Amino acid sequence: MGTPDPGFGLHHRVVDESIVLTFRGELDAWADLELAPRIAELLDPPGADVVVDLRQVSFLDAGGLRLLVRIKGLAVARRCSLRLVRSSPRVWRVLRITRLDRSFTVLDGMPADLDVPGDCEGNLNRPA
Repeated sequence: MGTPDPGFGLHHRVVDESIVLTFRGELDAWADLELAPRIAELLDPPGADVVVDLRQVSFLDAGGLRLLVRIKGLAVARRCSLRLVRSSPRVWRVLRITRLDRSFTVLDGMPADLDVPGDCEGNLNRPA
């Protein structure tokens, strides 16, 4: 009996003063429900630089958009800077169509100083 593929995942790590949140898989209503409380804990230190990496996201719907808007609200409330790393054109199109891409600072790739290979400090995966 094998382990089911996770439907979504969150890996986080801290590099200097930056918190990197790397999402994987499907960002939907279930991901929003499961990940939002954990992300609120991760963004607790005020004034951090937060980078949300969407490069491994395969699906984004209204629930995923809600999660990104929640992250933005937490960042603003905690005086954190927030940047999104652009995902695949298919996923990014959802942000563009809803015009939410205009609400974020967008990067075409991970900044070199944050793109550190190796183990993540933590992760949260949920089965599909």
